[in-house]
Amino acid sequence: MDEVSKLKKQVAIYGLAVVAVCEIVSLFIVGFDIGFTVFLLAGFAAALVNFWLLAFFLQKMLDSGNAGFSTISFVIRILIYCAVFFIAVKQGHTPSWVGCLAGILAPKVPLYYFNAVKPDFNTKRKVRPEVQAMYEQEDKEKDDEYWGRKED
Repeated sequence: MDEVSKLKKQVAIYGLAVVAVCEIVSLFIVGFDIGFTVFLLAGFAAALVNFWLLAFFLQKMLDSGNAGFSTISFVIRILIYCAVFFIAVKQGHTPSWVGCLAGILAPKVPLYYFNAVKPDFNTKRKVRPEVQAMYEQEDKEKDDEYWGRKED
């Protein structure tokens, strides 16, 4: 569980950095708008709570083997997102819901960056040559079967 808590901490810290960048950029676009700032933070808080709930329910699901936790988790998390976004839209001016949307997406940026743009886990991963050869042979057999080729 140490890796999960480390990931949650990284997402919170780097997500907060993304929120700070969004706020600085918004100063040049809309000036200082309290609605934007409040809903940027509210969206970020909702996204963090949802991320933590996802980790919590995933652990519960793995411990108990009950797949029902997946549905419960989804419903609770989507309701949180909807409530925060609905309140932002009801404020009546565009910077509020744009800030909320930016806040909701802020924790996803570090996740995408660390797992897609800069994937350390792929560069450090080693596969034994005999296992790699076995995988390649299986892939070749599947391709041959799919295309109707026969080995001679």
